[in-house]
Amino acid sequence: MQETNPMLGRSMVPDMPSVGELLPWLRRIDAGRWYSNFGPLVTEFEQRMQAHLAAADQVTRAEPIALTTLISCYHALQIGLQILHLPENANVLVPSVTFPACPLAVRHARARAVLADIDFETWQLTPAIARRIATRMPIHAVMPVAVYGVPVPAEEWDRFAEDTGIPVIIDAAAALEAQPIPRHCLVAHSLHATKPFSIGEGGLLIARDRKLIEEARCIANFGTQNRIAVRDGSNAKLSEYHGAVALAQLARWAEVKQRRRAMFARLRAAIEDADLGLAFQKGIEQAIPSTFMLEMDAPRAETMTAALNERGILAHRMYLPPLYHHPHFADLAIVQTEGYSLPGAAPKAQKVALMENSEQMQRHLFGLPFHAFLEERDIACMIEALAEAMSPPREQSRPAKTARA
Repeated sequence: MQETNPMLGRSMVPDMPSVGELLPWLRRIDAGRWYSNFGPLVTEFEQRMQAHLAAADQVTRAEPIALTTLISCYHALQIGLQILHLPENANVLVPSVTFPACPLAVRHARARAVLADIDFETWQLTPAIARRIATRMPIHAVMPVAVYGVPVPAEEWDRFAEDTGIPVIIDAAAALEAQPIPRHCLVAHSLHATKPFSIGEGGLLIARDRKLIEEARCIANFGTQNRIAVRDGSNAKLSEYHGAVALAQLARWAEVKQRRRAMFARLRAAIEDADLGLAFQKGIEQAIPSTFMLEMDAPRAETMTAALNERGILAHRMYLPPLYHHPHFADLAIVQTEGYSLPGAAPKAQKVALMENSEQMQRHLFGLPFHAFLEERDIACMIEALAEAMSPPREQSRPAKTARA
């Protein structure tokens, strides 16, 4: 097997602005001596990003997009839940296959996460699943996730919110620009270093209702207006240094997107040409690729991941195992796609049996290293390692038994 590149020992490598690209913005910070508290660079980035998303807006006859920056997507989710004004101990439906930030944001917003099974075809919590669950148990909000950067259906979630009166906040962490902004739903994005649009750390909260965004900004600034505390709040403002990176990144965003899409296409073509029987996520063409997940026919994704790691390729199980397997979330209720639920105290075996589609993802999905800096030899090395790992295990010859005297 070929010698592996150190870049294959990392599942993600950020595509960030260089020092030279940052310098003009950093000099503006030096000149203005403004470092935080909705400074001029953060304000300019918000305005430019809002205009950029408005130009790409796919929803017609809707209110203009409004947004605010925050220090992380987690804070966008938590504050987004707060501005929905849910009742105390509200049930918030969250997919069981997602990042821990989702149920943590629910918990810290003083609500209760209910972990829902997903649709195995799309790997997402769908409006149809949420509708069925809402007929069997009280649901006060839903947090669908654009899993692995594939956007959720905005129009369908709008209809869900209209028909049921249940508010929706979409965790579109890795789906900036790819995710259409619904008319009635909140959308949270991540600007973390590993996301396609990355600034190191940061988040966006987006809505069509400007008053909701103004309320979110108030919460992010200690719940104050004109230095007077008017409500509960926290400190979740983006610094000017992050604003500088964000403006530099926005200037190079078209190049970043092109690199990611081109690399994804090269890696996908190589895997398809190798005819290894691996499938891709439905709808991945709509995404600005964030991570590279594959579905295998055999239920041995965990052993496949281990086999690739042994060959120096950092395969991974992004968002897996499902959250109800995490010790910290073992107390959360779970519910399957038809609305049948189990309390957090239920035995693990019952949970596994109930959450059929999530368990399918656990058994069949794994990820490969993916970033813009892979080389042809890296791709060839991955294909070779995949072929070796997927080949049937050879039977070891056993020593002949010695006959007893």
